[in-house]
Amino acid sequence: MRYVVAAMGVMVVSLVAVAAEGRPNFIVINIDDLGYADIGPFGSKINRTPHLDRMAREGRKLTSFYAAPVCSPSRAMLMTGSYPKRCLPIPHVLFPAHDVGLSPKEITIAKILQSHGYATAIIGKWHLGDQPEFLPNKHGFDYHFGLPYSNDMGPAEDGAKSSLGQPLPKPKADGQPPLPLLRNQTVLKRVRPEDQQAMVENYTQQAIAFITANKKKPFFLYMAHNAVHFPLYPGQAWAGKSPHGLYSDWVEEVDDSVGQILDTLRQQQLAQQTLVIFTSDNGGTVRGSNAPLRGFKGSTWEGGVRVPTIAWWPEKIPAGTQSDAITGMFDILPTLAALAGAKLPKDRIIDGKNIWPILAGTKDARGHDTFYYYRGLRLEAVRQGDWKLQIAHPVKKDDTDFNTPKLYNLKTDIGETQDVAAKHPDVVKQLQQLVQAMENDLGRDGPAQGSRELGKVPNPQPLIRNDGTIRPGFEPK
Repeated sequence: MRYVVAAMGVMVVSLVAVAAEGRPNFIVINIDDLGYADIGPFGSKINRTPHLDRMAREGRKLTSFYAAPVCSPSRAMLMTGSYPKRCLPIPHVLFPAHDVGLSPKEITIAKILQSHGYATAIIGKWHLGDQPEFLPNKHGFDYHFGLPYSNDMGPAEDGAKSSLGQPLPKPKADGQPPLPLLRNQTVLKRVRPEDQQAMVENYTQQAIAFITANKKKPFFLYMAHNAVHFPLYPGQAWAGKSPHGLYSDWVEEVDDSVGQILDTLRQQQLAQQTLVIFTSDNGGTVRGSNAPLRGFKGSTWEGGVRVPTIAWWPEKIPAGTQSDAITGMFDILPTLAALAGAKLPKDRIIDGKNIWPILAGTKDARGHDTFYYYRGLRLEAVRQGDWKLQIAHPVKKDDTDFNTPKLYNLKTDIGETQDVAAKHPDVVKQLQQLVQAMENDLGRDGPAQGSRELGKVPNPQPLIRNDGTIRPGFEPK
């Protein structure tokens, strides 16, 4: 085996050494709405997360890892290696029976790995379109078990608008269609409160079964929990277990799920062959904590888009380390492709980069020099190094201060409390030039020439109609 020796005597594994050992397995665990400081490795003093604590002790924290402000754009970013506005140019998120979704022409990480002989599965939430043309099996996944979108996108009478133990309202004629649990393109059931409560356990069992069934060949598992998104439904063994309420209960159940996945890898003697990345799809809500970051999900403050991320691969990733290099969801595709020995598509822009040198702790490894913060179709901020220029604040457009540029030094002021634009006009000018350079690519607002085509279908239909009947072609066999 060939190694590269990093600073401070840490042994790090080169891409050459990884390739020499054969194609590794990949697991990406994506939690829904988990806050930056909701887990022990990132500062939580409330939620007990022993398995993630151990994962961080054995792995590497990424402390400047970026997603998007909300669900669908973040997941598109992960799947395609591109800024959300480039691959899924929508103003917010996708809803049930939406006529648009991630285009089947997109080349996802699942398609790349599938074409290289990997078994591919997504267990959990998809949220990139619920029409047949947009579902996971059309995007490179051999197997899907889970929900097509968020667990709140169902009728109130089914518990989709209220958390565990809260009274269910009477049915409404104009409510959202029933929430479907899918196995590939079959609707298994209409999701009720008891199904929400069993979700983490069922996902974990499905993930373990997939790992065990594919232990003799390379696999890619995308474990996309619906937890800890509202409504809150911790499992029966977890509800009331923490002293801090339903949200903490569910965070702790998710931690246990991660522990079961990592234990399975150890038991199956797959740990040294498997890269596991743990992350969140966007910043946390007011139910959790993003400290010391400012803001919450839905914003381009750091608390809306910087997410707690851990990379784990025993003997390949240096244990108990961290990196503050600028990285993000769009780096997952080029990194996994490189480790698998796959080539990236050359007919489209991939905004991400191979960050294996950062994960491996290679001396002088660099992340991105620049990161653009898009909220839907609108560019609201840009970061270069430690400097962040907020060009349009995430507040109401009728606010007189909306378009006043503000400058923050994230190294000395991670909480974005002190606008230092007046003290550093040269930095403001430099970052404004970056904004201008993006004008002819993804632009500042609205449609852009650098965006790829959305998938679109005529006459979209819900997978379960409001009368409870299942869409033809999705009925249980």
